[in-house]
Amino acid sequence: MMGKAKRLQAKMFYVGVNLSERIPRDHPLRRIKQLVDFGFVRRRVAGCYGYNGNESVDPALLLKLMFLLFYEGVRSERELMRTLGYRLDWMWFCDLDLDEAIPDHSVLSKARRRWGLKVFEEVFAEILRLCVQEGLVDGKTAYVDSTLLQANASVDSRIPRKLWEQMEGVLEGEDTPRRVQEPSERSDRTPPPDQDTQAQELPPAPKGKFNARTVSTTDPDSATTSRRGHKVVLGYRDHSLVDGRRGVVVATVATAADYDDGAMLETLLDKQEQYTSGTPKRVVGDSAYGTRQNVERMRSRGITPYLKRRASKTDRRRWLERMPEECDPAVARELMRRRLHTAEGRFAEAHVRYNHRRCRWRRRWRVQIQCYLVGIAQNLGKLLRWARRPGRPATTTALLESLFAGSACLWGLLRRRRPTTDALLDPCPATT
Repeated sequence: MMGKAKRLQAKMFYVGVNLSERIPRDHPLRRIKQLVDFGFVRRRVAGCYGYNGNESVDPALLLKLMFLLFYEGVRSERELMRTLGYRLDWMWFCDLDLDEAIPDHSVLSKARRRWGLKVFEEVFAEILRLCVQEGLVDGKTAYVDSTLLQANASVDSRIPRKLWEQMEGVLEGEDTPRRVQEPSERSDRTPPPDQDTQAQELPPAPKGKFNARTVSTTDPDSATTSRRGHKVVLGYRDHSLVDGRRGVVVATVATAADYDDGAMLETLLDKQEQYTSGTPKRVVGDSAYGTRQNVERMRSRGITPYLKRRASKTDRRRWLERMPEECDPAVARELMRRRLHTAEGRFAEAHVRYNHRRCRWRRRWRVQIQCYLVGIAQNLGKLLRWARRPGRPATTTALLESLFAGSACLWGLLRRRRPTTDALLDPCPATT
C-alpha cells in the first residue's frame, strides 16, 4: 500500500538529536578529531588577547575553520560560513550545536593578523611531530621541488618602482623623495617585522632587471615571472621539502616568483632540522637545484647530493653522467623516478584538491600561511592513511614489512616491483 504524502511542519524543539550519531564512523573528519587535539592552539595564542573586554571566538574553533577552508577545498571564507550551517559533519567537527550562532567570516582574517606567522608555523610543526611519532618520516631521503602560485593581483597593477617609492615617502610624511633602492635593498621584500617575521630568514632578493624597475601596487611582495608556453604573471613560489617514506611535507617556504630554486635548498634543510632535529642522508632534486654551490654545501653537511647538474652549451653528456661522483647511477635512476610522484605529485594534489594554484591573500606572510595550511591538510591526509588505529592490529602490509625487514630484496619480489631504494643502498645479507 502506498504511503501518504508527508507534510513537513517546522518544530519548535528537537528532542534526542545527536550530531555524533549522524556522522558515519568512517568519516575522515571523525578520524582527524581523534588524532589531533586542536585545543593546543589556545596556549600558543594566549598572549594575543587581553584580560578584559568582550570574549573572542574560541581559537580552537578558528583553527578548525581555517583547516576546513583548505581540506574541503572551499574557495573563500564567505562561502565557508555560508556552507557551515547545513553541513552537519562540519558542525560536529567544530563542536557547534544546531542552534548555535555561526561566526562572521571577518573573524578569520582578524585572527590571522592577530596571531601572526609564528603561530601557524608552530601548528605546522605540531602536525609534523605527530607524523614523526607515527613513523611516517624516516629522514633518509628528501625530495625538493617548487611550484608557481599566481598572485591575487593583475599584471596591469604594476607601476615604475621610482614612482612607488616616492608615493611611499609622501604617505609617510617625508619631505624629500626617497633614494631608488637596489634590488637587494627593496623595502617591499621586507614588510613590517610585526607581520613577516621570517623575512630575515630568506636569502637575498635576486637582482632581476625587470622586477627592479616595476612593482605591483596591489601586492608589492609579488614578482613578475614567465614560463615557457605561459603568459607573464605576478606570483609567488612555494618551495617544499618532502620526506621519501610516506610523502610527508617537512618544510615549506614561500618566496616571490623571481627567486631561484637552487638558492632555497639550504633554507629548506635548516627548516627541516629545526622541526625534526635531523638531516636527511640524501637530497633529490632536478636541474634547478644542481648548482656547484649546492653540491659543495651538501657535501659539507654530510648529505649525498642526488641533484641533476645543470647542462652547459658545451657539455652534451647524459644527466646520469653529469651526476656527482659519489652518486650511484642505479640509485639515482630510482630516486628520480620516485621524485615524479613524491615531490611533483605533492603539488599536483595541492593544485587540484586544495586550490593551491592561486594565492588566496596578498603579501608574502599571508601566502606563507596558505602554504602552511596546505601542508597541514596534506600531512593529516597521510596520517589518516598510514597511522595505526588504536585497538586494532597492524595491517597485513605492515606485518609483512616487519617480517621481511632484513630481506628487502625478497620483499620487493613479493610485491612484484623493483627493489626499493633502501634495498639498492643496503643489499640483502647473504643467506645460508
